[in-house]
Amino acid sequence: MTEIGVDPGSHAPSDPVPTPEAYDVAGICAHPDDAELTMGGTLAREASRGRRVALVDLTRGEAGSRGTPELRAQEAHRSARILGVAHRECVGLPDGGLASTTEQRDAIVAVLRRLRPRVVLLQHAQQRHPDHASASQLVYDAAYIGGLRHYRPDLGVAFRPFKLLYAVTMTEARDVRPTLVVDVTSTWNQKLQAIQAFESQFTPSSGEHVKLPFDGFRDAVELMGRRHGQLIGVRYGEGFVSHEPVEVSDLAELSVSSF
Repeated sequence: MTEIGVDPGSHAPSDPVPTPEAYDVAGICAHPDDAELTMGGTLAREASRGRRVALVDLTRGEAGSRGTPELRAQEAHRSARILGVAHRECVGLPDGGLASTTEQRDAIVAVLRRLRPRVVLLQHAQQRHPDHASASQLVYDAAYIGGLRHYRPDLGVAFRPFKLLYAVTMTEARDVRPTLVVDVTSTWNQKLQAIQAFESQFTPSSGEHVKLPFDGFRDAVELMGRRHGQLIGVRYGEGFVSHEPVEVSDLAELSVSSF
């Protein structure tokens, strides 16, 4: 496992109730740069509010067409600092080989029990990339199994996140409508800078042609952010799906767009 960042986290005490050392939010995605594309603005916003935010890459992206794992790790380090997250690590599962196996699930169980995030942001299952779909299922399974007190105590003290939220992308999960949208207008530039930190994905190496230079890719990201923002009447938004009901304690605090 490769850790990137300034705060490696710590093993939680025997009491499974979250402690001040636990993370408020964790984004868990298949590859370096997946989180930046789908939830970067939300992670930056939470970090700016003083929340403890962690980022977990399940693979090093070693099967990708551009950039070496070492270079992508350096880029991930820069991106994490741009977003302001406290901690980033890579689990080291096989890129292109994510699958719903006990071994891979348990690796994520160990991460969740160590970081103990209250809210987990993950990829939606309706994705073209098989790793993205597998990552969604793996994190869901690990979040549930990890809460069983007598399951693999060697992996840490039982813990289950309070909430899972699935990031929606207009380019892949086309038919999925968000159930909640986060206003990321104030952190939109941070999101773009964090994406651009992955220079290897937009700059051709010798003898290589990049189909989507950043300027063209930015248009697609901009469209997604504007469309999600339009749903709640703001400039930029990031959409998420909750598969379980969301508790509302004050109806007067609800915010919706007017049409």
